[in-house]
Amino acid sequence: MAVTLRDIARKLDISHVTVSLVLNDRRDVTISEETRERVLDMAKKMGYRPNHAARALAMGRTQMIALWMPSPAKLYYGKVFDTLYALTRAVGYETVFCLADYDDSSRKPYDWPVDGIIAVDTYELVGKFELPRGIPVVTIGAHADSRSDSVTVDIYGGAQLATEHLIGVGCKRIAHVTTERPLAERKGRNAAFRASMKAAGLKPEIIVCQPGKPAHVRDAVVEYISKYGLPNGLFCYSDDFAFAAMRAMVDLGFKPGVDACVVGFDNVLEAEISVPSLTSISQPVEEMCRIGMHFLFNRIREPNLARQVSSIGMKLVARESTLAGKVSLV
Repeated sequence: MAVTLRDIARKLDISHVTVSLVLNDRRDVTISEETRERVLDMAKKMGYRPNHAARALAMGRTQMIALWMPSPAKLYYGKVFDTLYALTRAVGYETVFCLADYDDSSRKPYDWPVDGIIAVDTYELVGKFELPRGIPVVTIGAHADSRSDSVTVDIYGGAQLATEHLIGVGCKRIAHVTTERPLAERKGRNAAFRASMKAAGLKPEIIVCQPGKPAHVRDAVVEYISKYGLPNGLFCYSDDFAFAAMRAMVDLGFKPGVDACVVGFDNVLEAEISVPSLTSISQPVEEMCRIGMHFLFNRIREPNLARQVSSIGMKLVARESTLAGKVSLV
């Protein structure tokens, strides 16, 4: 049988209201630290587990935040998920994960009883729906939804940094390794790549890969190099793509960072320990997530706030994949 607040109160010979105030961490009521410790200790000993449904009914809130985002199996989104999850738990909330599925948009994060939604790089999906009334939404990532609070990162500026770095180390033939969908973005990686190449008087090359598995990227890069030769610079859509592109080079007998420079995008933890270590554009994940959660809880507390907007820049972290040795520039 489940342990109740009254069970704990009887054991300690105190009011069940006091037990409730302690377990809900109410600091606006004067309760001695000794009493708080006694309650928490007894609750642990008795195996008390909070009734979230009852708490939601009493407080008018579910204490749940929906994370609507692409699969955390991708290195970058795994980092975003871990950061958002930690921030949510730190303020006493739990998370509901909802996959941003572009092939099946029937499932929506507000199908669940949640107090708010963080939508990560789901701008196309968000745009398809009428935002739920009474449930705050904050969009974070590459694009903002004008109907909601938002935190955007400067993808275009990051891609410029990547391309200009390759040009700066002397690369003359530079290919952008990407998928088909981002090619249409007016302010995304591809647009910045083309603009930077045009400004330098260089011809842009594009290696289009099938989305999904890293093997698809490797195969596309192998096919391109076999047909057109090895460019001396590769700007990759993500670090995942960069790792696959470097494997393609190795499979063909080339040395990444020596025979061609490679730049990734996202600066995931694995970029530091790959061989060679990967030069990458660092996305400000911690700052983006922290501001996004701050905006969301502001909106939960004060629904009529003016729209909250923030934009964050990026930086390039140079490593061995562009600095390892002398790259052939012919």
